[in-house]
Amino acid sequence: MGATIMSTVARKTDAGSRSREDGGRLVLGGVSWEQYASLLELFADRRLRITFDRGTLELMTPLSIHERYKMLIGRMIDVMTMEWGVRVVAMGSTTLRREDARRGLEPDQCYYFGNAGKVADWSRVDLDVDPPLDLAVEIDVTSDSSLRIGVYAGLKIPEIWRFDGERLQVLRLVGESYQAVDASLALPLAPLAEIPRFLQRHMLGNDTAWTLDFRSWLRENVQHPEEG
Repeated sequence: MGATIMSTVARKTDAGSRSREDGGRLVLGGVSWEQYASLLELFADRRLRITFDRGTLELMTPLSIHERYKMLIGRMIDVMTMEWGVRVVAMGSTTLRREDARRGLEPDQCYYFGNAGKVADWSRVDLDVDPPLDLAVEIDVTSDSSLRIGVYAGLKIPEIWRFDGERLQVLRLVGESYQAVDASLALPLAPLAEIPRFLQRHMLGNDTAWTLDFRSWLRENVQHPEEG
């Protein structure tokens, strides 16, 4: 069965790779943890998001609009942490997985904040021994991340920012599931209501000017407690 899954996925991804705007989605059932781990190695150099949830495997190829929003939210988080002197370690779209939970995925962006000091080896973060990341970012403009939300819960990620092209939703892990909240634990000062307004200007065509505009707005409108 492993060879069949490998050949099926390879055919699908080879076909999709010919189109830059493919944005395809493939879901397979009955996949073992070992097969999932093998697929991660097989497609290590491809632009794929591989989600595994207790036997269900989902592969997606992101569109350019998805990548734009992902990068811009990353820039916003960079600006906020620098302006406020917040300790952060950005982990990008690194693969997060736990064999005991039989779950794994690549976030659009993910970060360590308070748990950063507890990571043993930054060259290889391992959630089987290291603490969970403090924040993950999901872009839902071309797909629905419903399956991935359950995976995050299994990985014990305490907070998710979920942007659908119009609205930014902050989800906080309470027990075994997520609840929508009005403020971020990772970045309590983050102007959540204003972030979508800046993101919707993603076609501006000058990320430097866009980032400087956000920084100026932040300095004028969000006061750090130490400045009060």
